[in-house]
Amino acid sequence: MISLTREDWSEIFYALESKALAVRRGRYGSEEEAPGADFKWITHLDELRRKIGPDGAKAAREGVGPGGA
Repeated sequence: MISLTREDWSEIFYALESKALAVRRGRYGSEEEAPGADFKWITHLDELRRKIGPDGAKAAREGVGPGGA
């Protein structure tokens, strides 16, 4: 298992936030996606961000797998 620091998790959180924002603005992804695919992806990214937390402390403490956070 890879050990990530709170700072690592925080960086991942903001990378996911940036990606979700790009998808919301229509600046990322394929135009060939099925209808609603962007919504599902954004929902998934938001769930991951919720599990990590903006400061990374929650993920560093509990992890982000099915049993964590």
